[in-house]
Order: sequence, then structure tokens, then C-alpha cells
Amino acid sequence: MKKSILVGMLVFSLAALMVVGGTLAWFTSEAEVTNTFTAGTVEIEVVEDGAKGSIIENWNPGDTTDYDVSVKSLGSKQTYVRVKLEPVWYDDDEEAEVDENNVELTLAEDWEDYWVLADGWYYYKNILGEDDETSLLLDEVHLKGEETDNKYQGLTLKIKVEAQAVQASNDAIFDAWELEDLPEDVEVWTSGAAE
Repeated sequence: MKKSILVGMLVFSLAALMVVGGTLAWFTSEAEVTNTFTAGTVEIEVVEDGAKGSIIENWNPGDTTDYDVSVKSLGSKQTYVRVKLEPVWYDDDEEAEVDENNVELTLAEDWEDYWVLADGWYYYKNILGEDDETSLLLDEVHLKGEETDNKYQGLTLKIKVEAQAVQASNDAIFDAWELEDLPEDVEVWTSGAAE
């Protein structure tokens, strides 16, 4: 019986030692970092004033209508902007087969100070930041009297304003717009510029 008590105490002591040994503290450390990268945004809107959203009825040969166009950057990224202006005559919902040379688009008086015309596009010379707006590009639309004969009666003129923007960083302008060089006088992006 003494042996079984001794064996019992030995087993109990070993079990106690294992419990104590299992709760010994070691110097440990853990660290976890989650880095967050939010992509910037490139977003623009065409700002129209004058004929904005309105339909000019009974437009006559010889008439001139105010139609101001600029572009505003709404995205968080610095962006290059370009615009194409195209007058198109429509017969109901289909393009009419008539000449557009009877339409004169009058650009802003100082447009050349801020814009460069290259390959049919007007490139804004400066890089836009968030909430920046270009200077005025288009100012008026004029319907030439002598070039507008009876075949234009009942047709509708629409000015297509196609505006594009691309991030200014990482030479994206060359890939996105398939350019080999920046148009003359367009601001060159530098890596130190605010993004």
C-alpha cells in the first residue's frame, strides 16, 4: 500500500509538474499590419452655359447663339484634358447627309492662351487638379446665312462635345491617347507634382 501511495504521489507530482511546466511564460511577440491603398479617380464633366440643356427652336440662317463650353475635373487625380468639337446635322434621330461647313464655332477670344489644337483635339495646356476647371473653349455657334439653303429646313443641329481626361502621372497620356509626344506648350508632368 505504501508503494501504491508512493506511485500515486509520483504520478500526481509529474502531472503537477507538467501543468506548471505548460504554463511557463516565454518572451513572444506578434505584429500585424494592414496597408490600405485606395485608387485615385479620374472624372470630368463638360460645363455648358448659354444653350445648356435647352433646345433652340426656329433657328435661322444668320443667327448666333451663346454656347460656352469648358471642362471641370471631379476626380482626385491630376489629369490632362482634351476636347473635340463637332457640329452634326440630324433629320429626326439620323444624321442628315448635308454639309456642316455652314456652322461656325467661335472659340473663346483667349483660347490659344490655354488650349492647343493638335490632330483635331483641343488639349488643355495645364494639368487639372480636383475641382479645377479649364478656361472657356467654345463661346458661340453661328449659322452662316449664305451657306444655309432650303435643304436645312426642319433639320436639327447638335454640337458634339467629346471631352477626355487621363491621369497625368506615369506617362499614361502616351498610352491612353496613343501619343508619341505631348502637343506643343502642354504642361509636362513632373514626379514632384501633387498627385
